[in-house]
Amino acid sequence: MTSIKFTEMAYCKMILHAAKYPHCTVNGILLAKTNTNNCKEIEFVDSIPLFHVCINLTPMAEISLMQVDEYASKKGLIIAGYYVAPENPRDQSFDKVYNRVFDKIAANNSPSYVVIVNSTNSTIQRGRIALKVGQYNDGSYKQCEDISVSDDSMNVCISGINTGMYNKLVDFDNHLDNISQDWTNSELNKEIKSFL
Repeated sequence: MTSIKFTEMAYCKMILHAAKYPHCTVNGILLAKTNTNNCKEIEFVDSIPLFHVCINLTPMAEISLMQVDEYASKKGLIIAGYYVAPENPRDQSFDKVYNRVFDKIAANNSPSYVVIVNSTNSTIQRGRIALKVGQYNDGSYKQCEDISVSDDSMNVCISGINTGMYNKLVDFDNHLDNISQDWTNSELNKEIKSFL
């Protein structure tokens, strides 16, 4: 089974996205450093927050995937995963998160990964990894047990939640409401790096 690593940027932005909209299901894209084909290890280096309103709206999903794909190409990254933080944190089934966005990712990259974010504050405040990761290949999921997140990631998330850093996060819904908002979150990225 593949070893999964999340950088501070990838992990924190998923958690902050879930913290910004605790009353909604949120989703996003995971960008990886290397090609996942036949790899024993994958490192997710960034996460791109997509939606918090209608996570399965096809036209908006297609627009966002095209823009994220172009952004990833320029950075030398690939789209290798999909994350979701369910409105109900007890919904931890991989089958429930499968949708058209993930279908598109899986069609272009095999194996692909699904991450379910457990956005409960108690999980994050206790310093536990708030993720459940599944590898999707040939129509089925295998839960990944070898997941690593640095202690710095945990500390940045706790600080970010306590200081309200999540309010600075911009997802594609925010960007589509006001195109001057930066969905790449360059300012938030700088702030996360400053914590390190």
